Amino acid sequence: MNKIKELEELLKTDVLIQVNEDIKDLEEQLEKKKNNKTIKDELKYMKEVKKYFDEVLVDIEKNLLKENDAIDILEGLEDMRADNQEV
Repeated sequence: MNKIKELEELLKTDVLIQVNEDIKDLEEQLEKKKNNKTIKDELKYMKEVKKYFDEVLVDIEKNLLKENDAIDILEGLEDMRADNQEV
């Protein structure tokens, strides 16, 4: 499997599912604590993350994403996963 396909599969079956769950959880938390700046900031960040990955998927569909870019994104995702496991 080439890196572009690998990235597409990972985004659709793992990353975006988790991002959407995180957004939903943050929205629920914000309902309970309407003026919590930390939650608002985190929600805004997660929405930007979702937008970025949605744009990556569009680029993949349009054959605009280069193999090197896919590799960079996959490495970034791996770094994020490693950081989350250290916590």
